[in-house]
Amino acid sequence: MQKNQLPGWGKGFPVGFIKVLMFMKLTVFLTAFACLHVSAEIYSQDTKVSLKLKSVSIQHLFNAIEKKTAYRFVFSNDVIPENIKVSIDVQNTAVSEVLSHALDHSNLDFRMLENDMIVVADRNSIRQVVRIGGKVTDANGEPLEGVSVTIKGSSGGTFTAADGFFSLDVPDENAELVFSYVGLETQVIPLKGRKTIEVVMKGARQLSTVTVVNTGFQQFNKERATGSFGYIDKEQLARPTTNIASRIIGTTAGVQATLDVDGNPTFEIRGKTSLYATARPLVVVDGFPIQGDFNTINPNDVESVTVLKDAAAASIWGARSANGVIVVVTKKGRRNTPLKVEFSAFTKMGGKFDLDYVNPLASSAETVDYEQRAFNKWSARVNPGSLAGGYSFAWSEATIALSEETLGFITAAEREAIIARLATQSNKQQIRDLLLANPATQQYNLSLSGSTGRMTNMLSMLFENNQSNFKESGYQKYLLNFRSTSNITKWLDLHIGGMVHYNKEKSNGVSLADIQGLAPYEMLQHEDGSLTNIHQYYYPIIDRFVPTELFPYADWTYNPVQEIRNRDRTNTQLHARLQAGITLKLMKGLTFDSKLQYELHNAWDRQHNNENTFYVRNRVNIATSWDQATDVMTPNLPKGGILSQYRSRSQSYNIRNSVSYNNLLGRDHEVNFIAGVEIANQVSEGFGNPLTYGYNDETLTSGTFPNGPGGTFRTIQNWLGSNITFPYSNTFSYSTNRYFSSFANLAYTYLSKYTVSGSFRTDASNIIADDPKYRYSPFWSAGLAWQMHKEDFLSHASWLNRLNMRLTYGFNGNEDRSTSFKPLISANPTPNIYTNDYTATIASYGNPTLRWEKTATWNAGVDYSLFSNKLFGKIDVYSKYGRDQIAQLSIPAVNGTTSQKLNNAEISNRGIEIELGTSQRIAERISWQGNLNFSYNRNRIEKLFVATYSAYSLFNGGTGAYVEGENADALWRFEYAGIQDNQPVVKGEKGALYNFGAWTPGDGRDYLLNMGTTVAPYTLGFMNTFRIYDFDLSFIITGKFGHVFQRMGFNYPPLWYSRLLPNAKYSEVANGDPSRIVPLPLNDIEDRYYFWDRFHQYLSYLVEDASHIRMQEVNLTYNVNKRTLSTLRLDNVQVFAQGNNLFTIYANKAKEDPEYPLGTMNPQPTITLGLKCSL
Repeated sequence: MQKNQLPGWGKGFPVGFIKVLMFMKLTVFLTAFACLHVSAEIYSQDTKVSLKLKSVSIQHLFNAIEKKTAYRFVFSNDVIPENIKVSIDVQNTAVSEVLSHALDHSNLDFRMLENDMIVVADRNSIRQVVRIGGKVTDANGEPLEGVSVTIKGSSGGTFTAADGFFSLDVPDENAELVFSYVGLETQVIPLKGRKTIEVVMKGARQLSTVTVVNTGFQQFNKERATGSFGYIDKEQLARPTTNIASRIIGTTAGVQATLDVDGNPTFEIRGKTSLYATARPLVVVDGFPIQGDFNTINPNDVESVTVLKDAAAASIWGARSANGVIVVVTKKGRRNTPLKVEFSAFTKMGGKFDLDYVNPLASSAETVDYEQRAFNKWSARVNPGSLAGGYSFAWSEATIALSEETLGFITAAEREAIIARLATQSNKQQIRDLLLANPATQQYNLSLSGSTGRMTNMLSMLFENNQSNFKESGYQKYLLNFRSTSNITKWLDLHIGGMVHYNKEKSNGVSLADIQGLAPYEMLQHEDGSLTNIHQYYYPIIDRFVPTELFPYADWTYNPVQEIRNRDRTNTQLHARLQAGITLKLMKGLTFDSKLQYELHNAWDRQHNNENTFYVRNRVNIATSWDQATDVMTPNLPKGGILSQYRSRSQSYNIRNSVSYNNLLGRDHEVNFIAGVEIANQVSEGFGNPLTYGYNDETLTSGTFPNGPGGTFRTIQNWLGSNITFPYSNTFSYSTNRYFSSFANLAYTYLSKYTVSGSFRTDASNIIADDPKYRYSPFWSAGLAWQMHKEDFLSHASWLNRLNMRLTYGFNGNEDRSTSFKPLISANPTPNIYTNDYTATIASYGNPTLRWEKTATWNAGVDYSLFSNKLFGKIDVYSKYGRDQIAQLSIPAVNGTTSQKLNNAEISNRGIEIELGTSQRIAERISWQGNLNFSYNRNRIEKLFVATYSAYSLFNGGTGAYVEGENADALWRFEYAGIQDNQPVVKGEKGALYNFGAWTPGDGRDYLLNMGTTVAPYTLGFMNTFRIYDFDLSFIITGKFGHVFQRMGFNYPPLWYSRLLPNAKYSEVANGDPSRIVPLPLNDIEDRYYFWDRFHQYLSYLVEDASHIRMQEVNLTYNVNKRTLSTLRLDNVQVFAQGNNLFTIYANKAKEDPEYPLGTMNPQPTITLGLKCSL
């Protein structure tokens, strides 16, 4: 028996893993074999040229050869005679032969090197050509990529690789090398006969805004970028977190984050760009989009995070880039480094929920006071002689007592005694002790990295254990990550990476809704520790009419503690991501890359409730047929537990082939180019079992339907005589999404000052209409950048270190998978219970011209650095206009429906982003780095084509509240106008007054006010880091301004059939001014009181200013000094403490957190303690 075996696993290894490993093995072998042949052809041949030159200088000949080949000449101007002229007339002749002929009558000779360089010198010194190698780092010892290394006095040169290493052939062992990098001091290093050198670039900490950015396809120096990028630096990424996404909060202008109760953020970049499709940005990890979320990324493995915001930055991702792109690059081993071991551990702790905030009920005394008032005036009545007429009234204990007195079953004195007892009881402490937990997370991470010869490796392992806010709920997570790069030959690299994420979540605890359903006086335990009965029925009627002892289960009681103890609800997820690729170096600067990614995501949701739970006992009992005349019971479900299971599997693959060219041509021209094709396929499957009754988790057995499942097989009835059926068929789901893409990106820089860029991408997919003009519609961008600070007319401005102007325009796309270009039906899995025929409903009438949503974006920006790089930042102004947006539009009823999703809407976003940073050295070992970012976004629906805006749709919000000409996140509310004829009224068109629910049909805008947007148009992020001797102190403050939210008002609960409890605003409404706040009903008997409950929440006086400032994070780190480290034989040790969500300053008078209003779960302040060490 293997009852805990995971889905999708065989004996020892996952089935998906076996498939992908076989596929990768074959692909890598075949690709490498083919590349060996291709490369052999490239390097075994001396490139041939055709030239016809008459009486030209030798330098002119060199230039002609450079234009027609990839060769670059290295020479000193002093050795090239100016008076020698050569004539050449050759066809398809080897370059070496051409040069031999041209230099035959001179004192010059040449040598052809492997890196496509040709060294020219006098015949005596040509033998002195040597290979020089080395490594370039910053002041902190971190490798620098993209440093320009040139030979002084010549045009030859190269760039450092990702690990900082370079190699270069020089014509003289005493030559001088020039090292230059944006934002750092240029250095001239004489070789003096050395074959290996190490260079430390100075000033790296002076300009933190200049860095290498990554688009997922390319990486390049940010100074040469025309687009708008956000970059998260290593110091910010190094801070402890359970989710790498949290490191983005407050760090990048234009990125607005919203946290869930566990601190996991969702992002919106530069406003809402789609009405119905997903608004989440695309997440790219190591060059490929991922199907999972940020939780599948080990936060300790992340090397860099880049946010692509405008068209020039993101359009190369085509149809999935309109919401922005977040590019994550994980760490990898570095060349020529010994084994490095890094370990980190931390514990994150928080307090229990504030029950008065998450469950703001009236006090016990106030609750019974309200229940007495409401029962006498505004409640339903139980029919004392009918079981069906009253059993479902799941009232609280006080209301039941009031009802029983009215029916004559208890005396007034008994009722008063019950009410008096309940008014003094409070269950808050029992809820804290029995249902809530102190949230805590422990995380342990171990990573190993290093290199062996031509191979670099990186392996990391993470374990995370979490206790949620509720007892018996939490998760355990395991993450394994591996990356390896093999330099097989000088012209071939092999890259392999893999990630395995296993997560098991337990959710046996209660939910907030369970707690909110308890009256404040309903205790969970008696004084002797036994569990109480929280009424789910009108219990006196059950006692009077139902022979409970004859039912399969005589116990009809409910208690949440009993449920927690007797259920096993787990969700298990296995997520694997495998990547492989080869890089073929065809010639200097020209490479061919072939990459693939395979992802597998298995999920298994399993919920087992044993027969001690009310869930099982109640389900079995009410499904029992009861002959009330004879009290004969006929069970229709077997006794025992109930098991629910659902499995899903998602598999996807991406295969990408690309050619890239990155080279410095001479001293003045730099080219960065990439072009390629990509195919992607994602298949998702789901499988659900019907409920398994009579299940025993020990014997792994289940029961059968004693009398069949009902329906056409055999009519069966429940305990009250109604016909019932039991689902008996499995449910299945299947979907596939296929893509074929071609892409290209080109950036050209002249004189290191002027850059022009362009990109192009087309995406074809099976979810888009067949018409080629829709399916292959392209996305493109163009951009310009001007490094003004390098101009001569600004050379005198010593205070100006950098001034870069940027301008871009282009198109991004988005997809909506909720509709189809063909009509869709949804088939029911089982036959109709009356006809035994299979039925289906129309899920979508189809959009025959379904196409990508397109967003046109222009962006103008300026990057600056002043006063020796002590003050730096950037400003961006942008405008986004979305066309062909999917929206629910009005269409003629002759089509079979009055609305359908079509590509006809338009939406715009306009805004500005400002970033200001500083880096100050206050004293010898004291420094300060600060960054302030501010952004503004205005959103507007430009076209919608809706005939009538229903009032009900507008005040309910969501997609139904979209209005042409208004913000997409507008909040629509009624204007309260006081009391008229003892009824609350709202103000309508031309001042007309209407009772709740009595307004005439028509345009809802005649009755509703636009109160503002619920998404902040203004956002702020403020980060500061102070380095004081061996201590680092940092904090992050975030702010959101200019939006609104709805505070909690009194809920006016009528005592109808269910348990509705007055909230903490009872005293406010009981003592309020009826002209400003809806009072309690003034009539003794109020038949329309249910309108109070239904419409009070949509009144304008409940809308408040949502502006707030939040202390997001405070971090204190102690860096153990080098003397102690040497004693411990460790490279680095850090001990840290971090506080998150410590406090919030609100603008609203209600003092509610606008992102987590009263009655919702809000993230609690947490403290994290931990350490990091490496050796």
